[in-house]
Amino acid sequence: MARISRGQAVRVAVLGAILLAGAVLALTTDLPSVDQVRGWLDGAGVLGWAALAGGTALAVLAPVPRSALALLTGVLLGFWAGLLVAVVGALLGALLGFGLGRALGRDALLRLAGPRLRKADQLAMDRGFLAVLAARLTPVLPYFLVNYAGGLSGVRLPVYLAATLVGLLPGAVFNVAVGSVAGDLGAWGLVVTSGPVLAIGVVVLAVRRRRRRQHSATVSPQD
Repeated sequence: MARISRGQAVRVAVLGAILLAGAVLALTTDLPSVDQVRGWLDGAGVLGWAALAGGTALAVLAPVPRSALALLTGVLLGFWAGLLVAVVGALLGALLGFGLGRALGRDALLRLAGPRLRKADQLAMDRGFLAVLAARLTPVLPYFLVNYAGGLSGVRLPVYLAATLVGLLPGAVFNVAVGSVAGDLGAWGLVVTSGPVLAIGVVVLAVRRRRRRQHSATVSPQD
């Protein structure tokens, strides 16, 4: 059975914490309701959707959890519209990162991003579509790093975008669906949704910490 890495567990715990914090904030402060925000977006029409997609595109240029952004679009727009905005925004961000990678050049980005980007770069050069797809589906490689790695590698843009679309769809569908359900249930829906996510992350981290201590205790007498 595949083990969950510490990085994966941390991301799950952080995602759950973000959701839970948002729910607590919504329950304890006088913020606009989900229905009010939806009303504003409906009034803005396509411009509102474009603003959310553009915000997503800019956010995924940095180490911002794409899953949290997809959850937000699900809460605000529902499933189908949220999925469209989340996917378009993520693709635009991937395109921007690709362009920045090409503009800045290989040496500059490798110095800035370090060894994880080097791994993604080598993988993309060797395997093309399958490499980009594998990178998108691998939790160890953050979305924003793969964006830049695609630009500094020899992968053609159409291949890169096609692999990115296929790779991001499963996670986008799941996260937007969770967000749309939570949005329909209101703030308490966020609590119900975020609780299990946060609990899973905390439990996995606790188990890993216990195993590390047991391993240290086993190795120490031999030293």
